[in-house]
Amino acid sequence: MRYIKLGISGVQASVLGFGCAAVMGRSGRSQSLHALHAAYDGGITFFDTARSYGYGESESVVGEFLRGRRDRVILSTKFGIVPKRQQGWKRALMPALRTVLDVAPGARNLIRDQVKAQLKGNQITVKVLRDSLEESLRRLRTDYIDIFLMHAAPASALAQLDVMDELEKLIIAGKIRMAGISAEPEVITSALQANIPVLRAMQFPVNLFDLRMMQILSATHTKGLIFVANHPFGGVDHVMESKALLRRLADLPSIPYKLRDKLHIAEDGILSEVILNLILTGTGIQIVLSSMMSTSHLKANIKGISSCRFTPEELRWIRCHFTEKTNSFELQSEQKLGAQAGYQ
Repeated sequence: MRYIKLGISGVQASVLGFGCAAVMGRSGRSQSLHALHAAYDGGITFFDTARSYGYGESESVVGEFLRGRRDRVILSTKFGIVPKRQQGWKRALMPALRTVLDVAPGARNLIRDQVKAQLKGNQITVKVLRDSLEESLRRLRTDYIDIFLMHAAPASALAQLDVMDELEKLIIAGKIRMAGISAEPEVITSALQANIPVLRAMQFPVNLFDLRMMQILSATHTKGLIFVANHPFGGVDHVMESKALLRRLADLPSIPYKLRDKLHIAEDGILSEVILNLILTGTGIQIVLSSMMSTSHLKANIKGISSCRFTPEELRWIRCHFTEKTNSFELQSEQKLGAQAGYQ
């Protein structure tokens, strides 16, 4: 595993973080605890959750996992999406819904719509901030949060000076060590332009279908900020599409032959190795999050981070062949790509 210093505690953060969105979401308590323990044993020290994850239950399970090791991990959580209080029968229904997903993945969109109905977004207010933080501290069984993020915040949240002031006060009080924002690239761009001192951590999606943040960071002064990428594989629905895109890339006539040979290696872990290092190498992004509920996925990701066979030049070459346009892949001019990638 590779580690970096974030400057917010004595703990070094693993560049591969564990995303807890599936904890008590598509995975139940037993499977979630097993995955969290396996990640920690594998060297992962960065864990990212949210008040809304797992229908409001994710933080409680993460808190159970943290017992006895809180001072050895970096913990990130979020506020701004409020889970509605579920009736008992709805909680009891969750194991059945997870079973449906296992046997009928096509039902995912229907279930996702039901999940959204249980959440109330865009709740970026001082009251929600205070209430959510106290609830998060209680559920996580801790007295401080390392990184506290506005969750799926709209650009209008950046103008809420009372919220920014409250975050500053919480940092001074020691309840949070760093504040930031989790949002789409357009909002992150606005946050960078606004240069709000209290917002030092920024989380956003990056994957083969959306590389916009890489371009934004390359053209922006980002000293002293922490950047965390999520959804590196585009979500569970896009893993096969990601593999198909890499196969198309490997078949391009212009691809360097050594890179072609590496991409044609018939290993399940090749996708993790390419995508995770593509995000972390030469982009300014320090941490990439993945929801690793299966042992095989966890091992593939750790191996891909720990022993990458792709050179920085090869990773730049791959990046330059993917456009910023979602679901679009094209071969650009060799001269332009050569200048962008610095690949000879």
